[in-house]
Amino acid sequence: MKKFSKTQLIYLILTLSFLVKFIAVFFYADKELVNEWGFIFHNYKASGVIGYYVALDEYNAIPKFAEIGEKVLPSVFMPPLYFFFIYIINFFSPVSFGIVNSLIFIQILISIGSIYIFYKITEELEKNNFQILVTFLFAFFPLNIYACLQVSSITLQIFLMLYYFLFIILYLKRNKIKYLIFFSIISGFLILIRGEFFLFYIFTLFFFFLIKSRNFKSCLVSIIITLIVISPYLYRNYEVFNSVTITKSFGYNLLKGNNPTFTIEGNPKFIEKYNVKNYKIKTENNFEIILDNEYKNEAIKIIKSDPFEYFKFYLLKILSFMFFDMTSTYPHYYNFFHIFPKIIVSITGFIGALLAFRRADFFQYLSLFYFLNIFLFSIFFILPRYSLMLLPINLILTIFVIQKLRGKFLNKFR
Repeated sequence: MKKFSKTQLIYLILTLSFLVKFIAVFFYADKELVNEWGFIFHNYKASGVIGYYVALDEYNAIPKFAEIGEKVLPSVFMPPLYFFFIYIINFFSPVSFGIVNSLIFIQILISIGSIYIFYKITEELEKNNFQILVTFLFAFFPLNIYACLQVSSITLQIFLMLYYFLFIILYLKRNKIKYLIFFSIISGFLILIRGEFFLFYIFTLFFFFLIKSRNFKSCLVSIIITLIVISPYLYRNYEVFNSVTITKSFGYNLLKGNNPTFTIEGNPKFIEKYNVKNYKIKTENNFEIILDNEYKNEAIKIIKSDPFEYFKFYLLKILSFMFFDMTSTYPHYYNFFHIFPKIIVSITGFIGALLAFRRADFFQYLSLFYFLNIFLFSIFFILPRYSLMLLPINLILTIFVIQKLRGKFLNKFR
């Protein structure tokens, strides 16, 4: 019987993954632009302003679909890259096909690209027979299939993050400037899709260029290129809000995830009771920034009222992020085909992170990256899709665990 080569197997996985996602479109795909992206995209088309809130009067604004002539307040609430992504797709999308159908189709293609990039990362790290297995798991992980069918930035974020890992690996192994340039450009895009990613970018530079190699020149070059990528939007925010920032949602996220309702996934309804009219914020350009500061003050006040209880809640969110949420309200979260692979991969990834922590290589970096993600996001709240940020890391660390177990098993029976 003819054996398939690795190349043939990976192309088979890519083809099957595309077919599965294409079929899933008819059952699970979004049909319209929803939530924040729906408001922001519609309001931009109506007013030419990238805005989430619409002013009702001098001291009152709400998220809504603006009508022609209404005042849309410029937004700094959401990172901008996914909005630009939607805008570009809409520009090229055939009217008959529809913006959402085009968006979902492109996201499916991006998710297929992510599978291949993931495979290339495993090939650079460990050339063994487990590459195909973990690539298969990544391709057909139920949440990974479902996510690309939703109007959400997570599919694009995973695609960029995998390229982020691949280019830093290639640069460290081959020392070619083109890989450093690509890594830095991707870093800028990731900051534009998740504002807090600049912390992970600084950590990466610190780990590889300041601690491991003391390559200050490469570090500086990367920072300059990344700043060039994000500088147009930084300039926009400085002009509009007189503030150098990518996003301003710390207060909202802190209050959503830390309030007396104690829900792992956060409770946006709790925030609704804080009527913006009570804050007396003028509906001007800096409306969102002042409002977010008010939310931050409210959250800090609540946490200070019972710090020990909120610290216990923080630890519970950490466990939920590492493994699974025992109180999730999301539909189908406890479906066997989602929860079983999630638990298995979460456990092996966690073990791998502990084992790799003391290594002096890329696996150690992944271990630290893994824990930094968990400790940072657990300050706020944990949504099911956040697991996708850890999925490729968990699977790569799973390879590390399998290799360790395999080595011990072979040594035992030699």
